[in-house]
Amino acid sequence: MAFQINVLTVLAMAALGGICAYLANQNIAVFHDGLRPVYPQYLNGMMDRKTLFATSLALSLGLVVGFGVPTSIAGGIIIVHTIMLACDIIGTAFTDKEGIYKWVATAVGAAYGVLIMFGMQGIVTLFSKMPIDFLGSLGDVGSLIIITFCVFPALAVAYQSGFTWGFCLLVLIMIVKQVTVLYAKFTVSGASVALNPDGMALLFAIVAMVFSTIMYGKKTTGSAVDAFAGFEGNVTRIKKNIYLLALSGGIVAISTTLLLIAEGPASLTLTAEGKYTEAMLIAFGRCLGFIPLVMTTAIVSGLYSPAGTKMVHVPAILLINMGIVGLVGSFFVGALIMAIEVLLVGFIAKGLDRFPGMKELGDNSRTAMSKVLDLALLIGGCLAANKIAPTLGYIWIFGLYFLNQTAKKPVPTMAIGPLGAIALGILVNALHFLQLFPLPAK
Repeated sequence: MAFQINVLTVLAMAALGGICAYLANQNIAVFHDGLRPVYPQYLNGMMDRKTLFATSLALSLGLVVGFGVPTSIAGGIIIVHTIMLACDIIGTAFTDKEGIYKWVATAVGAAYGVLIMFGMQGIVTLFSKMPIDFLGSLGDVGSLIIITFCVFPALAVAYQSGFTWGFCLLVLIMIVKQVTVLYAKFTVSGASVALNPDGMALLFAIVAMVFSTIMYGKKTTGSAVDAFAGFEGNVTRIKKNIYLLALSGGIVAISTTLLLIAEGPASLTLTAEGKYTEAMLIAFGRCLGFIPLVMTTAIVSGLYSPAGTKMVHVPAILLINMGIVGLVGSFFVGALIMAIEVLLVGFIAKGLDRFPGMKELGDNSRTAMSKVLDLALLIGGCLAANKIAPTLGYIWIFGLYFLNQTAKKPVPTMAIGPLGAIALGILVNALHFLQLFPLPAK
């Protein structure tokens, strides 16, 4: 491993795990970009805590085990997904009501942070001993969320201005994404850097949605604050937690400087090799791609990311091996960057709230997001279930979906995919124990 295990690194990992779990438990910030848009359903009372936890588990656990841990072990530095996605799960596992549970979640997150530093190889070995390892397949549950989330502005525009405008925006979204895929690439020190196509498509879709509302949407009267009520509450939720988010940014930055974590596979490899300038440039390029994704999902959900747009990693990499001055500087620069990001979220929203028609747009956006997420998670659940048990998986998820509609107390549609995939994974292992389900072919 690139990092040294000592009192300072143990404390840093405990602080990182603790703050991430606390933020997730208190509905302030989560790392998974696909989980963030799900939260409005929970905050509006349309989803219970157990369903939120199951969704977080299904979205993140496969990535932690199948991507995060192996990548961390191979690179010698912990990739942020390994700890932050796991802390999303830990935070949602406990109730967010007043009481001791938020501190229990924090303690468990801190313990996990220390544990992952000591036992990454042990975790991989533990899961590899399962007869049928289905955890890697669970990553497919959320595979369509970020890809398809840019559709919701087109649907919102269709609700507000009609099918033709919505269809035109959908076509433009596809063009923007494809152009980004083909041309938004450049090379830094021999390494390829590309803007995030999904993030750019979502940014364009949000801007186009707002522009369409300003120019052609139905006009409303009232103050600017009333006009932007659909999103203003979300921005207020984020801004009131600016100090906690700044603390999180500082902890993420100092953990990066201590060589404990890295923001992505490419910068991880370069950092482990001591190529800090190249790693910084790669991290900066990735940050540019995540800015629209994080900012827009923050505005529409009311939650931020414990690592922000990942900009906190950029100066932190350059401060590696600069002693105590570098560590202190890393913490304060990281905290400052996070605070600026949070204020910019408000600036973006305040810039929009002057325009008419935004109140109705907020209502239409929430409806559109709900419909897109329902379908994305259902299809993602089908893909994951089919990987776990080919063909049977489709039958299982489809059966649960239609049977749920006949239940006296049906669960939310968006929970069918995640819960179904997890249940199927458990079921096939039980069937294997009874010799009714063979091991998958290698």
